[in-house]
Amino acid sequence: MDTPARHRTLLLVDDEESILSALKRVFRRDGYQVVTATSGARGLEVLAQQPVDVILSDQRMPGMTGIEFLREAKRLYPRTLRMTLSGYTDLQSIIEAVNEGAVYKFLTKPWDDDLLRSHVAHAFEQSELATENTRLWGVVQQANHELALANRRLERMVHEEGERRQAMQNAAGASRDALDGLPMAVFGIGADGMLAYVNRQAVIQWPQWSCALGGEPESSMQQVMATLMQPAPRPYTQGLRTTIEGRSARAWICPLTGQQQPLGHLMLVQLLNESATVAPGSPA
Repeated sequence: MDTPARHRTLLLVDDEESILSALKRVFRRDGYQVVTATSGARGLEVLAQQPVDVILSDQRMPGMTGIEFLREAKRLYPRTLRMTLSGYTDLQSIIEAVNEGAVYKFLTKPWDDDLLRSHVAHAFEQSELATENTRLWGVVQQANHELALANRRLERMVHEEGERRQAMQNAAGASRDALDGLPMAVFGIGADGMLAYVNRQAVIQWPQWSCALGGEPESSMQQVMATLMQPAPRPYTQGLRTTIEGRSARAWICPLTGQQQPLGHLMLVQLLNESATVAPGSPA
């Protein structure tokens, strides 16, 4: 059963009520659920009370500065997209916060209404993309887990070679159907390094890679695989953000193992819409 869609929630933080009122008017047409706070401490209370997707905070506030608030928001609620709206007086501290990931974008005062709305809309899109990537990874992991359970049940229950072979063929067909239904390209690489499987999206989106089915993967595909297999500090569920033959994509790789020996690897490639990770703020 599908979960009902949740409203996009925007948290505005500024110690001046007039600024909060002006910002609420800017976003009135966009259909967001807008909540406000007049301090960083109050902002943290709001975050503890309800889910928030995007935060837009002033920098210069009494008590806790905007950067201090956004750093704490990142620590407690890392899935939020955090932006600061300020002048250039604290530019160095803001640049440091952007570089360390506490702030997604730095926007300047005074703001342009349309450009500010565009930045916030893009932040919501990025937030939803990250959520969808996590969901898709969970689907793949669950499918992999269920396939492993099915294989173990088959190994316990099937004794005659003919019956076992037929049952495994049925399971393989079901797994291919499941992988064909995924909205991303899937490549199966055997333990011998040969390209053993491609799903429907792989054929549509990466025909030059899919043509190598049954043989050695194409060189650019091997480069992506080699990068994915290197240890990296990124969270595993986020995959690798890269450019493949001029197209922006995110890729994952996971090992496939049997009870006795490794079976190879499964590589997933998702095409992305072109977007910047950090963009300059609104012009003064």
